[in-house]
Amino acid sequence: MSPASTPPPILLVEPSSLTASIIVSTARQLNLPAVRQVSSVRTAQQHLAAQAFLGVIVSLEEAQAAVALLEQVRDARFAVDAQVPVAVTTAQVDASTAVKMKALQVRRVLLKPFKVRDVISTIQMLQDPMQASRLQAF
Repeated sequence: MSPASTPPPILLVEPSSLTASIIVSTARQLNLPAVRQVSSVRTAQQHLAAQAFLGVIVSLEEAQAAVALLEQVRDARFAVDAQVPVAVTTAQVDASTAVKMKALQVRRVLLKPFKVRDVISTIQMLQDPMQASRLQAF
């Protein structure tokens, strides 16, 4: 496969190196789209400004900064398409968070600790926009 035909990677914004390594290695081992991990929202903003991504997975560990990042994505402030498929990782979801995620068109919420099959289906969902539009996050 030539570099020109290589699909863009998925951007993973995850401060936990353990969680990030599970997601990145799962994608690599199963020949899923490449996942590029960054540990902070600030670094994610730099990457999103510089290139397009197939999808974005954002940790809600720093909830306020993560929500601001998702708002910026949806407001088309980056090189990535404003409608790019988005998933989030979190330890819990309350009603308020669920409403915010729905408003930001989050396609999937991965609850920590998650199963590897959930990571696989999330990456596949981000890879296939038609499938993403058929899925319900909540």
